[in-house]
Amino acid sequence: MEIPAKVTIFNRTLELKGKPATLVAINADGFFEITMEFQQRLHTVLLPITETTVIFNDSIQNLSGDFEVER
Repeated sequence: MEIPAKVTIFNRTLELKGKPATLVAINADGFFEITMEFQQRLHTVLLPITETTVIFNDSIQNLSGDFEVER
């Protein structure tokens, strides 16, 4: 995954349900640095990783079946 990335955000505390945003960074202190629109202006928001779901808008490319990924 490359950053910055277009994402969709879900966060109960701020009542964000499918809010489009841009993931700018993942902070070492446990926060996502997100840029999103509020009241027709772009704002930087720090959202706690433990309370936030981030879905990347770009889907994963299909891998050929010639090899197996060890997890």
